[in-house]
Amino acid sequence: MKIGLDFGTTNSIISFITNDKPEAYSYPPLNGEKYIPSFIAYDLEGIEIGSSARKIAVYEPEIETYGQFKMRLPLPESEFNQYFKNNRTPISVTIDYLKELLISPDNDYSFTKEQGEISRLVVSVPEIWQRDIYNLGRERLQELIKKDLGLEKQLIQLVSEPIAAASYYAWEMQRRAQEKNTNPFQGNLLVCDMGGGTFDVSLCRIYSNNKIEVLYFDGEGDKGLESAGVAFDKNIVQIAYQKQFGEQIQENDSKFIRLLREFENVKIANHVKATRRLINYLDAPEDKANDEAYKFGEGYSVSLEEVQKAFTPIAQGIQKVMKRVIEQIKIQGYSIDRLFMVGGFSQFILVQEEIKNILGFERNDVRIEQNFNITNSAYAISYGACLIANGLVEPTEKYVHTLGIILETIALTGERDKINIPLIKGGSSLDSLAETNFYEKEIEPIERRVTVTLWVQIQSKGFKHQNSLPNMIELPNYSPNTKYRVGMKVDRSHIAYLVIESQGGESKIEYELGEIISKMFPGYILKPDED
Repeated sequence: MKIGLDFGTTNSIISFITNDKPEAYSYPPLNGEKYIPSFIAYDLEGIEIGSSARKIAVYEPEIETYGQFKMRLPLPESEFNQYFKNNRTPISVTIDYLKELLISPDNDYSFTKEQGEISRLVVSVPEIWQRDIYNLGRERLQELIKKDLGLEKQLIQLVSEPIAAASYYAWEMQRRAQEKNTNPFQGNLLVCDMGGGTFDVSLCRIYSNNKIEVLYFDGEGDKGLESAGVAFDKNIVQIAYQKQFGEQIQENDSKFIRLLREFENVKIANHVKATRRLINYLDAPEDKANDEAYKFGEGYSVSLEEVQKAFTPIAQGIQKVMKRVIEQIKIQGYSIDRLFMVGGFSQFILVQEEIKNILGFERNDVRIEQNFNITNSAYAISYGACLIANGLVEPTEKYVHTLGIILETIALTGERDKINIPLIKGGSSLDSLAETNFYEKEIEPIERRVTVTLWVQIQSKGFKHQNSLPNMIELPNYSPNTKYRVGMKVDRSHIAYLVIESQGGESKIEYELGEIISKMFPGYILKPDED
């Protein structure tokens, strides 16, 4: 089975092809949820995941439970104990969750137990995990899927969430065009992805043959849990609780967790009604400010004005990103032909209105595809990952950074000399980097073990950040006067490798740079305007 996995902050979705269309997997298979909460409980009887784990967290607070562990994956190891106990880490918890969800032979509800073996797997990740070469989340997730889950041969790639969504949009537009015998959409699609933990934006060029080219991307994923749906839900609960008791509640309190769950359930169940109320409020805020928006739990409620207050910090994050996006699109001379808002929280009317207002779009702008319903949009990332896994869509992503090394060699004069070697050109297509890009000249190292200084030119512009690799590299098949080719390659999950090959290609070594880069430049977050 070739599947796509949207491993989300709040919920995860598995998709596979059935009846020539992507379909979301229900967990449990019968009468289960297609939104599978990214939640885990370490019960005395074993591991529980999904809705049952979240219920345990609410009603059995003494049991060890975790949510939002995906967004802890990029953290430095020194911070793990702030969020995890019993020697657990976001890595070990993610392994346990994905194992139960995907491949556990002991879980009757795991995907492989119900649907059969996984033959190809594409997993979506936040755009920031792809764009920021110093982000540990991407490397850690890829490593644990390959090694700890034993899916090294099955894992095709990690793909950014907006790119996965654009892939689904392109495929669906072509499918509908074929049904109506019309020309499919071609043009620039702006994908705005807002889920539980991140807000990411990509501008993609869609061609009629289901090929997609990434033109530009941006995001505010570095804000973690404070930038999207999770933050909004927490703000609502705090406002409602403070109205009743005059003070805030600790977020690790079991009552707070229970209220979060109750609000989330009410928010989903009353989506249509709340949307109508909020639209009326936006049209006449002074008249509707005190009208009730949501009621949940035992007597907790928030007004429409209070909903707006809870959303304000999220709106500020959206504005920050979208202003950068608009500026860059204008500079590069691109147009926005269609807008596609995806991710669970993007279905919230205030998110949609904020994005449309910044872009200057009317509420019913023709550039917004009205036939994409909530399901289409909410499942788009998982569906797109599934289509990529099945080879039905071919997205072309770019590696935006310029990479190179500095090596000490012997100059023509016989003296020691340092040579600056550019190996990866920023803006190159990932497809072109699948094979090693070798430096045009052979080098002659001084000795068997060499110190390599890696340099990174952020977003292909501005200052070169450089640092020596933590370990010396032992050259293969070394002898005096032996010459070597030096190169780099980048896989489809944006992981870079340094390649050193002896003269004639008799032997070579590959040195994985991904996590090493993160450790060499800790905490450095990329921004488009940095230089």
